[in-house]
Amino acid sequence: MKRFFSPISSKLPQSSSSAQNAPRVEENLNQLEETHHSAKRLEQGVDLDSLLADPKKRIHIRDYHPDERDEIRRAYIQRGPHQPRIREFPQSDISGLKRCFNLKWFKIYHDWLEYSVTEDEAYCLCCYLFQDENIHQGGGETFSSIGFRSWHKKKRFDTHIGKSNSVHNQAKKKCEDLIRQEQSIQATFVKLSNQTKLEHKIRIKASIEVARLLLNQGLAFCGHREDESSLNKGKFLEILSWYAKQCDKIGELVMKKAPKMDQMTSYKIQKDIVTACKLETIKAIMEDLNGQCYDRASNMQGRLSGLKVLIQQESKSAYAIHCFAHQLQLTLVGVSKKCLQVGELVLLVSNVLNVVGGSFKSMDELRESQAKKVQVALDMGEVESGKGLNQELGLVRAVNTR
Repeated sequence: MKRFFSPISSKLPQSSSSAQNAPRVEENLNQLEETHHSAKRLEQGVDLDSLLADPKKRIHIRDYHPDERDEIRRAYIQRGPHQPRIREFPQSDISGLKRCFNLKWFKIYHDWLEYSVTEDEAYCLCCYLFQDENIHQGGGETFSSIGFRSWHKKKRFDTHIGKSNSVHNQAKKKCEDLIRQEQSIQATFVKLSNQTKLEHKIRIKASIEVARLLLNQGLAFCGHREDESSLNKGKFLEILSWYAKQCDKIGELVMKKAPKMDQMTSYKIQKDIVTACKLETIKAIMEDLNGQCYDRASNMQGRLSGLKVLIQQESKSAYAIHCFAHQLQLTLVGVSKKCLQVGELVLLVSNVLNVVGGSFKSMDELRESQAKKVQVALDMGEVESGKGLNQELGLVRAVNTR
């Protein structure tokens, strides 16, 4: 965790002396105010008319300043998907046939499908605009940043859309909410004064500082009792209260002195902060590892000249693990070697599956025999709550799977 979170000691005052700690907190607040004003200047300096239309040439949405993203998203939504009307699209040799993008697809998927002329690839506008809020996109990042060009697999468009709760539909819903000015977060903030917005940022900044401290130390947030009569309201509220006492600017804006609906201390706010930290940590780990997957072939996993050994020679911190299926197999092999009864059972089941599974006639006879046993058990009331039925059908299912 320390690799992905900066130390808190420079931001939260230490317990040695309140007088010595006050300048640090004052400096932190001054930096917050400067960040607020600089972000405002950046927001005013965004040239929305110069935003690139070609989806392949666009700047990644994460590379924009957070205060600018909603304005940029709104501009792209108002423009609509980039759908160039070309007479003849470039053809590619796919499975021995010439394939190309179909102009009719723009009509079918008119509200999100985009096409890059420079790279001959298809993209999704909605997923591009909100890809920074989901790590695992539907179908990977194919439609958001990589690009799709398997023109013989038109069904992939429908797969990308998915069900109502899919990543694509969630991004589309966010686009619809954003374009409604009265429902957007930024429109709500515009109605507030600059001082009110600054006070809100100071409160959320203080809550984030405390949450990061507790996360770095691996400590619990909530207390057993957090009402006013409690002497110990939990680590989050107690540290925040102590933090407020060390700095007058913090103390004047948080806890009881904050608006009732804007205290930024509820358990939901704490959970949102932890979730945001989790996502940022996962992103950092994934970018740092750049994870790779290989099979268990000797040229990959070999101890002498396998690819794993070559990678580890270049990077001493690299390590290799088996996938879950192989882990399960290795566990079963290890248990079978340690326990003779388990090994005999596995061998017996394997032989039965080989004998029965090798003949369709044997499988039919087994099904009929097991069905009769199950029916007799049901008639006699020996099968209770369906558990016995599942046990009787276990072997049949194993044979069918085989």
